[in-house]
Amino acid sequence: MALEQKVAAIVKTEKTDEPEEPEKTPTDVNYLKGQKGIPDFWQRAMKSNRLIWDKVKEKDEEIMKHLRHIESASSENPDSKNMQLTLTMVFDENNDFFKPSTLKVMMEYASEDSLKEIKGTNIEWMEGKDPTKKKIKKK
Repeated sequence: MALEQKVAAIVKTEKTDEPEEPEKTPTDVNYLKGQKGIPDFWQRAMKSNRLIWDKVKEKDEEIMKHLRHIESASSENPDSKNMQLTLTMVFDENNDFFKPSTLKVMMEYASEDSLKEIKGTNIEWMEGKDPTKKKIKKK
């Protein structure tokens, strides 16, 4: 037996330190059949990002169930040459919390880590649905 054959036989029979990949099982997506899009996609995406979800309060979670789309765009302010970031969030048209259903917030940065200005859509809260107001019970 030639030396190359002996080496090849040893190399083939030696176990490697690499762990074996576990068998992959496909995810069951039958519950999505007939659905338009993925239900609660944006809420699930935000929940999986701790940096974002840590900012969402418990009283905001019910509102976030109505979130349907998020878009972001960056640009430069033509006057100041500062960077601007615009975040657009689209909610259900008939949500029970506020109007309008599309909310925008524009953040202008004076430098890389310093905000200069924030502008946002005025929200018209439905009666008793504003999460920033405390409900006081009258006796």
